[in-house]
Amino acid sequence: MTVGSSEPVPAGFPQLDQVQAFITQNPQSATVWLDALNLGRDLIHQQFVAGASAASVLHARTAVVDLVLIELWKREGTAFEGLTLIAVGGYGRGELHPASDIDIAILVPRHGDEKTEAVLSTWITRLWDLQLDIGHSVRTVSDCEREAGNDITVITNLMEARLLVGEANLYRLMQEVTSTAHMWTSAEFYRAKMEEQDQRHEKFQTNAYRLEPNIKESQGGLRDYQTIAWVCQRQFGTRGLEPLVSHGLLEPDELESLQAGMELLWRIRYLLHHLAGRHEDRLLFDHQRDIAHAFGFTDDTQNRSIEALMQRFYRTVMRLQRLNEFVLQGVGGIISGITAGSDIIPINSRFQLRNGYLEVTHDDVFVHYPPALLELFLVFGNTPEANNVRSHTVRLIRANLRLINERFRSDPAVRALFMQIFSNPNKLTRKIRMMNRYGVMAAYIPAFDAIVGRMQYDLFHIYTVDEHTVLVIRNLRRLAVPKYFKEFPQCSKIATNLRRPDLLYLIALFHDIAKGRGGDHCELGAEDIYKFSIEHGLSAEDTELCTWVVRHHLIMSMTAQRKDIDDPAVQLDFAREVETIEHLDYLYLLTVADIRATNPELWNSFKESLLRSLYRHALLILQRGLDNPLNHDDVIARRQAHTLTLLDKKFNNDPRLRGLWNSLGTDYFQQYQAAEIARHTEILLLNNANPGPLVNLAHSPSRGSAEILIYSPDDIALFALIATVLESLQLDVLSATINTSAAGHALDTFHVLEADGNLIEEPHRINDIESRLLQELNEPRDIPSLGEQRPSRRLRHFDVTTQVHFEELDSGLTAVRITAADRPGILSSIGRVLLKANIAVHAANITTLGERIDNVFFVRTGAGEPFSDASQRSDLAEQLKERL
Repeated sequence: MTVGSSEPVPAGFPQLDQVQAFITQNPQSATVWLDALNLGRDLIHQQFVAGASAASVLHARTAVVDLVLIELWKREGTAFEGLTLIAVGGYGRGELHPASDIDIAILVPRHGDEKTEAVLSTWITRLWDLQLDIGHSVRTVSDCEREAGNDITVITNLMEARLLVGEANLYRLMQEVTSTAHMWTSAEFYRAKMEEQDQRHEKFQTNAYRLEPNIKESQGGLRDYQTIAWVCQRQFGTRGLEPLVSHGLLEPDELESLQAGMELLWRIRYLLHHLAGRHEDRLLFDHQRDIAHAFGFTDDTQNRSIEALMQRFYRTVMRLQRLNEFVLQGVGGIISGITAGSDIIPINSRFQLRNGYLEVTHDDVFVHYPPALLELFLVFGNTPEANNVRSHTVRLIRANLRLINERFRSDPAVRALFMQIFSNPNKLTRKIRMMNRYGVMAAYIPAFDAIVGRMQYDLFHIYTVDEHTVLVIRNLRRLAVPKYFKEFPQCSKIATNLRRPDLLYLIALFHDIAKGRGGDHCELGAEDIYKFSIEHGLSAEDTELCTWVVRHHLIMSMTAQRKDIDDPAVQLDFAREVETIEHLDYLYLLTVADIRATNPELWNSFKESLLRSLYRHALLILQRGLDNPLNHDDVIARRQAHTLTLLDKKFNNDPRLRGLWNSLGTDYFQQYQAAEIARHTEILLLNNANPGPLVNLAHSPSRGSAEILIYSPDDIALFALIATVLESLQLDVLSATINTSAAGHALDTFHVLEADGNLIEEPHRINDIESRLLQELNEPRDIPSLGEQRPSRRLRHFDVTTQVHFEELDSGLTAVRITAADRPGILSSIGRVLLKANIAVHAANITTLGERIDNVFFVRTGAGEPFSDASQRSDLAEQLKERL
């Protein structure tokens, strides 16, 4: 039973009678109310598990709470005479999840009755004792009028008020004074809610909310649905959503789709509360697998169950986002009076502009001329005054997607239109995003449909594949827009001189289109774009370019992350793979845009510098000719000559210079750029009389990080020691280079950033780092302990198998590639294992890819020999796996 509720008790829950009977049968029990609530909770959960709809379960839970609160209120007798108990917020809507807040308001005729206030205080405390998360307010009708008039949150809560028990007249008066006749007209309320929604969307679109989305507050989530309901209620004066159909804001099937989407989100939220045992609206990694299983996704191979759940979730919120846009655009049109008529600007026989919205001239446009389904986006891009597409037109697009069939796709006019959308850069990102949101991209390129809403289960890829693809295109487009030239000057210079920029956008569209299909997505994507290019009339040259870049779109990032790009042999091998300068240009721009659109938090200036340096090295080789590379001696001679032009004159003529350079060996001059060699040289010559360790930290513009130079008597323990100290200082180690001079000194450089990816700039921070390193280097070589460091909550959910691979290099070094689960102190752990195995680290590339590390260490044995013994390699691999 409910009292004063606008929602009836849901049918199909006779267990509610059991709760009532339990209360009646145990009138003297001290725990009757808590037991009754627990009984109701258990019975309702049984119904949920048995397949009852989430909507009915939430209403049933609301009814149980109603029952207890009303009975407790009535038992106070005359003490509450003249007062009114109302449910507000989600409780007022009848949407109580297992751990929802229970928001109530108590209306009183006046303040100042101390006896009543004391009884109310005791009553509220009793509710808290029942483990109900009660949020309450005590107000007069005048209070409600004043506070609701000043606060959009208060008026929204009171709009959802539902009478539970008490003086009905107070409830009616409250409704009257807070009605649109007295405050918050529908127009004012609408504008406030639009601003509120925009701010909420911006807040909840950060990286953290993409991997573990907030199903209530994120874009397309429950709050977007509630915003529709609130605006509809204020505009039409009813809590039901039927006016959305009767006023033409939604079609009947769209209302059903909206309700189905809400049912999914409600089920997920119910399960989140149940599994967490608390109020939890984030779809945390902790619960994703269990919820996936509850939805029937049980294939846990490579986390397929979780990815299936998340794809369903993201497709649902994408649909709810679109319906939210339809309704709010329509209500806004009604409020502003422009829906019925306004100045129309004709564009052609099929499209017109009205009040900034592009729309069709009649409802049969797409039926009479199907290519208009693509033409619309071209027209939108070419119409500067068009800010959006009219919701009615979007509805017609969705209704006519069936027209995009094989006949449509093979029409030369249609194919030409599609190519024009990409060759015309106006509003390019918005056009592609709209094509995806309205379903046109997936209909025209069926392979694209599989990646819509597809989320990979890791910490590296924070966007769905389709959204990532749109962001890559956005990043590429920005490179050619003058106001963004300062972001990546070298990239922008290349982008503005491309022969065909539109091919780069098409390459981006296809580069990840085969994700999740099984097999090598690079190869499969290359096959897709080859077929597309042939069908759309691209020349043999352009087809080859597109196919090559998609097939090889990972080689530049893999080379930069896994190899020593200062090694001329690595540079030459990469240039030979790339083959042509045009391949290099397109590959470089795509790589930068791709990494930045994968996880912006993991992009930093150091990665930018690596890619920039690799591009320049390869460009010089290709310009010189693949058959005419510089030899080892030429590289060193040129670098030394360049360094001499950068040195202060007093060092240039210093007689100690040649001796220092000779002691550093030829490898050193391959590992560093001229500007770095000049800095090292000046520091070492200035401190030549100091026999102790030397530490110097300075910003390295060419590497986009801070370079820590360490010059110290050589010791095989140096790498492990320094790595431990740097990790204890909360520094992100990006790379390390270790060089031993003929005089038995080690010249080590570590490139680092702060843990948040920022440069180290504060003088006191620089001093702390240098002092700590010097302190440890001057003491006996006992490596300090990092202490117990637990991985973060997120990292604990990923089971990454440690893998160790060895590769013999022409330089006499051995590359040890280690892939493992990331955790605090991992670099120190690796350093200790290498030290124990008597392995000397010559250089290291440190890469973190979300939940895993992909590090490469270039090593020799402690005796300076290649680490080539198969048995020793096997032992080292086992030690690393055991430790990590």
